[in-house]
Amino acid sequence: MRILFPITNRVHLARQKLLLKELNKDFQVDIVEYSPRYKLILNNIADIANYFRKVIGRNQYDLILIRGDRYEMLPIAMLCAYKGIPMAHLEGGDLSGAIDNKVRYGITALSDIHFATNKESFRRLISMGTDPDWTFNFGSLDVEYAKTVPIDERKNYVIMCHHPLLNENPAIIEKIIKEEFGGKIIIIKSNKDSGTSYGTEEYKPEEYIRLLAEARCLVGNSSSFLKEASIFGTPALIIGERQKNRLFPANVKQVSFNEQQIRDGFRFQMNARYEPDYIYYQEGTSKKIAEKIKEFLK
Repeated sequence: MRILFPITNRVHLARQKLLLKELNKDFQVDIVEYSPRYKLILNNIADIANYFRKVIGRNQYDLILIRGDRYEMLPIAMLCAYKGIPMAHLEGGDLSGAIDNKVRYGITALSDIHFATNKESFRRLISMGTDPDWTFNFGSLDVEYAKTVPIDERKNYVIMCHHPLLNENPAIIEKIIKEEFGGKIIIIKSNKDSGTSYGTEEYKPEEYIRLLAEARCLVGNSSSFLKEASIFGTPALIIGERQKNRLFPANVKQVSFNEQQIRDGFRFQMNARYEPDYIYYQEGTSKKIAEKIKEFLK
């Protein structure tokens, strides 16, 4: 039997590698990567739909595995739904503060089997009307992967990663950090869903996890600050609207995009200490998901 796993970023592949390893024991898993070619999201959506229309037309798939809430995944989910290919959705039921909510809900509505990352998201999925027999909370694959990365002690640097939204200028955040902290600042290259990107530094997934674990503080609006960083207890300052409705672990402090709030929040988190929080973690996540998919496809 064959499973299609579409990706638009190699990071997503790494975060799911434990699950893919488990699935490959029983299935042929085709990993198909699409790299967005256009600046405008609408052009990419049309291109993605046509690209995967050909992929699905050339191959006979028994299931499609879709992760998260990226806009690129919605047209793929629609194609598979109309083609009659069953779908398994990872990370459904989450809430955030951007249009991602609508995309995620759309994929949930099109999917047949659901794997939430936490108790709140699981309850939300059930309330949305998903089949309770095929809705599960097995924890986050991203966090399971992060826990396998070897790490060292905390170091004196700050990571900034802020995906630009309207009326949220990342340059203001960078300015505040530089005024408050005289050490090394790592500015991770953001995505450009709003048409612009910020930062230049890029790392392999394992390197990035190690940086998260060993940083003194994390600043911006990356979901990795909530999920992967939670099991390391790394102090994180989430700024603005992008993650405002997420389930926050103990290491996270949230502020509005306001200069004084950002400054005060940064000062607080630079002096904070947290224990690991396992709100997104469960042991054996990938094995549990693989077993349920195997059961579903019997």
